[in-house]
Amino acid sequence: MALEQNRVAAVQSGASRVMAILDVLSAADASAFPDGLSVADVSRLLGREKSVVSRQLKSLLETGLVARDEESGRYDLSWRLFALAVRAGDQRLTKLAAPLMLRLTEAVRERTYLTVLSDGEVLTVHSESSRRSIEAVNWVGRTIPVNRSSSGMALLMDHDDEHILEMVRRGDDGVSASEARAFLAKVQEARQRGYSVANRMFDPELTGIGAPVRDFSGRIKAAVNISGPAFRVEPHTQVFGAHLLATVRALQSSLCPEARSTA
Repeated sequence: MALEQNRVAAVQSGASRVMAILDVLSAADASAFPDGLSVADVSRLLGREKSVVSRQLKSLLETGLVARDEESGRYDLSWRLFALAVRAGDQRLTKLAAPLMLRLTEAVRERTYLTVLSDGEVLTVHSESSRRSIEAVNWVGRTIPVNRSSSGMALLMDHDDEHILEMVRRGDDGVSASEARAFLAKVQEARQRGYSVANRMFDPELTGIGAPVRDFSGRIKAAVNISGPAFRVEPHTQVFGAHLLATVRALQSSLCPEARSTA
């Protein structure tokens, strides 16, 4: 038993030392250390022996979690680490969103969706059913053009206006210049309101309401939206919008408890 406890303690201690190095590399001021940190820099910042830090950095280099500049010998976080972080963040987002979306669906009694931008289109990654006889369809794994949904508007809220026009115009569904400007106007309205409304845009019988989900840096990571028959959703747009924003704030707080929600 004591041997097992010592082994676990050693693993935890090793993981803590690794995280400390990664934290130091991620917190380095890019203007002061444009090429990364040297072994001496990391040693000084952590208060550890230079030889120990050198061995730890070489071990992290072998695993691909850090990168080393061949000329300067300085270390920085690797692209592999960023890729792993993105994948972990995506999985965590879906797991945290599911129960919150279920509560939202129960509150508004309409289907809800979690969506992301994928190659210039809106991809649905999770959905919760209202379990009503008439509801919007389950769209998980399928994409639609950004200009056809409330999610598209929400996902593009922080994009430059010209970029939004360009993205909409280069789609495959033949959007005219006037249609692109009309879509941009709806995005601009959504920025002021905090959530988007797509009234009979994707389907003549559906109305959608969407809000962006932001990560720890304030960037839009995904969108949550409510979609249902227009005759049921239209009379309750403001109420549904309030429920939606509350859900997004809760999701953002779960994703990063220390970050202030900007929904």
